[in-house]
Amino acid sequence: MSTEIRRVHIELSRVQTWLFAVPRLRAMVGANALLGETLRVALPKLARETGRGWALAPSSERYPIAHPDDPLNEHDDPAVDAQHGIISRDGGHFEALFTSGAEAFVDAAGQLLRSSLPGLRFRVSIDGEPRAKSQVHLSTELPVLAPCEWTGRGLASAIVEQGDERPGVSLDVAQRHEAARRAEEGTAVDVASLLRTKTKLQKLGRPPQELKDLVGRGYLALIHADGNGVGSGLGKDKSDSVRAEFFHRNRVLLRRALKKAIDVHCPDQGQAPLIPLMLGGDDLLLVARAEIALPFVVTLCAELEALQKERIDFKLTLGIGVAIAKHTIPIHRLHEVAEQLASSSKRRFRGLDADKKCSVVDWAVFTTARVDDPEEVRRRDWLRGSGDDLRVLSQRPVDVLGEHRIDSLQGLLRGARQLVRAPRSQLRYLVDQLPRGRALSELAFAELPQEVRGVLAEAGVTSPWRRVGSASMTALLDLVEATEVSRLGRNSERADSAEEAADV
Repeated sequence: MSTEIRRVHIELSRVQTWLFAVPRLRAMVGANALLGETLRVALPKLARETGRGWALAPSSERYPIAHPDDPLNEHDDPAVDAQHGIISRDGGHFEALFTSGAEAFVDAAGQLLRSSLPGLRFRVSIDGEPRAKSQVHLSTELPVLAPCEWTGRGLASAIVEQGDERPGVSLDVAQRHEAARRAEEGTAVDVASLLRTKTKLQKLGRPPQELKDLVGRGYLALIHADGNGVGSGLGKDKSDSVRAEFFHRNRVLLRRALKKAIDVHCPDQGQAPLIPLMLGGDDLLLVARAEIALPFVVTLCAELEALQKERIDFKLTLGIGVAIAKHTIPIHRLHEVAEQLASSSKRRFRGLDADKKCSVVDWAVFTTARVDDPEEVRRRDWLRGSGDDLRVLSQRPVDVLGEHRIDSLQGLLRGARQLVRAPRSQLRYLVDQLPRGRALSELAFAELPQEVRGVLAEAGVTSPWRRVGSASMTALLDLVEATEVSRLGRNSERADSAEEAADV
């Protein structure tokens, strides 16, 4: 008599919204550490417990082994997991096979998730049929009267230490804060924390505790990246082993490329210029100083492309959104914008011919105290004229790679390095003329000094407009903005230095 094998699948949902529930950098790092500990360790440990009324079923299929070049190969071996009946425990998913007691495990797993990750939504199914749902977790906090000082939600039932502060916070916040301590010590088991220990970040000492500590007087960049067309790249064979091999390959590629990008853009000593907040199967969330954000994206995608140069089938590419603003902007709002920009990149990717598929990036810079909807801003500020005289003041979103193409991020950054030799006032005046009409912008370009036009030519711009389909497009706004990003916040630093000198 054969034993029926049942499949339990747990999917965490709205994870990034939950991540930003406590808008403090240390709490966000801790929240991701909690996710990794629960998904990658606690749930598998629960599933392997005997005497609880359930039993795992080892998979009979052949799964991929740990990749020797994977920075985390000792932590990601699908073949070993499958021998114990664990099919997946990464990327917000947990999946396991059971010979008995699937329903009992679902009940226990639901209790574990609600207590370990309070407020996080999840879905559980058995053989594809929905079972347990997330429910509001009733806090066991002591009935003190003061609210949480960090969130205003929940009761101030614990004291945490952060620098000179000793705020009273809710148990949920305290739990995140304690998990962040484990991440700093290198004992957390989420993928982002594990990868951090394999990079230069590990040698830079204690990471910044707050976003303002990360960027100083500069600006903050939130980078959101997600794999392009991953679902379609799997093909028609949807067997467990094929799926496992496909997704394992993708996450190994992303980890290898990310390690290279982090090491390239981190100093050998000093303070960390970036913090990975979340790293899934083919998606990434990271905060960084604004001046390194766009070069970081180029390095990441260039390494990802180099690792796959011999492949003729599906290549992993990324749709990337980068939101740049002051660190005082609410982080959840900045994340919403970064997601919108990543969606914009992915739309462009879907419109590319099959032989031109590549990583695409879109970015937006906000220098005001508020962050407007990027689509509304672009319809208002970037579209001029109509019909045959339609003019578009930006090329975004653009391909990431293309060193000698002014319509790629890599080409724009190469051009930006040339523009540092040109007077800023003249370049900004030229950009200001673009919305005022073709004649005025062309006149402003023609009246530039010969040396400035020479610098623009070296950067790849010999004319303010180029024809693209039925519209005219310019690279000038993107080029000048890429140059200005590295200068954001410098005026504040100079003002502070002048004040200090005057005091002396």
